[in-house]
Amino acid sequence: MIRGKKPAPAFLLLLVFFLAFFSGYDLAQQDTPEEQSQTAQAEKEKEKIVPSPKNIKESTDIYVFVGWIWLAVCVLVFFLRLKIKEVDRLYRLGYFSQKKK
Repeated sequence: MIRGKKPAPAFLLLLVFFLAFFSGYDLAQQDTPEEQSQTAQAEKEKEKIVPSPKNIKESTDIYVFVGWIWLAVCVLVFFLRLKIKEVDRLYRLGYFSQKKK
């Protein structure tokens, strides 16, 4: 056996896997029939929630946020293209070649 390796992490991982998937205990709480009927009735009574801004200010804020995100993406792509052009230029000059003059 190699002295550098320790079997403890593998053993613990196997133990956790075994206990999680093969244990015979049901640790979840079961709803009683009364609670089940109450939850079913509450789900029926829930009103439909439509996600939308509450007022014009929130609507404007959303558009400004999306605009800033796209602006940031465009600026990052611009700088990435500049960086790629510079690396291509250095490659053509032979800056990364192994033989130096």
